[in-house]
Amino acid sequence: MTRGHGRESVEPTQRTVMFLDLCRFTSLNDTHGDVMALEVIDRFTEAVHTSLTGRGRVVKTLGDGVLLELVSPAAAIAVADGVTRALHTVADMPELAGGISTGTVIERDGDVLGATVNLASRLADLAPAGELRVTGSTARAAADGGWQVEPLGPVPVRGFHGLLDVFTVVLCPADQCVVDPVCGMRISPGPATPTVQRDGTTLSFCSSDCADRFTTTPEQYLRQEDQR
Repeated sequence: MTRGHGRESVEPTQRTVMFLDLCRFTSLNDTHGDVMALEVIDRFTEAVHTSLTGRGRVVKTLGDGVLLELVSPAAAIAVADGVTRALHTVADMPELAGGISTGTVIERDGDVLGATVNLASRLADLAPAGELRVTGSTARAAADGGWQVEPLGPVPVRGFHGLLDVFTVVLCPADQCVVDPVCGMRISPGPATPTVQRDGTTLSFCSSDCADRFTTTPEQYLRQEDQR
């Protein structure tokens, strides 16, 4: 290794990295309180560690999200699927979204740095609830595994020059992922589920309190929905 500026330089290595986030966690915390928010984080963290076994490691936790290093793109998809399935077995959990990128990274003090990591973060920011935004190698691995993959074409990604080919991997189909637009909690609508009609669409809520909040200031929550 060579040295420069007083630090040991580290050779870049090829890695797959993934950011996974709990959607609308801040809104859930605001609506349902700190105790429930901590319970949600604990369940999420447990699901991540269980799904990671033999597939990679947690680089760091980021409050309502995690940065993971995986052994392959296929492993990343498997982990995201495992976490989604685990969250779907528990009531009152938010939906998952994430971004995956494969390329060179610099590993230092247990962290991973570089453009590949930055791209995975930006892709996660673009992903709506129940979906991943991924690059080509991950899209191919997902398609080979039978996942629903949709090409978005060349799209702008904040902080990156030019347009990048981005793909969607659907973790939870829209008809199975019904999310409260106020708190972000995943729900299974039934006869007693509070609903509100908006522009010809029926919106479902986890409670009458969330339905009332939406009715009072719908624009606030529709804007949040657009921003995940």
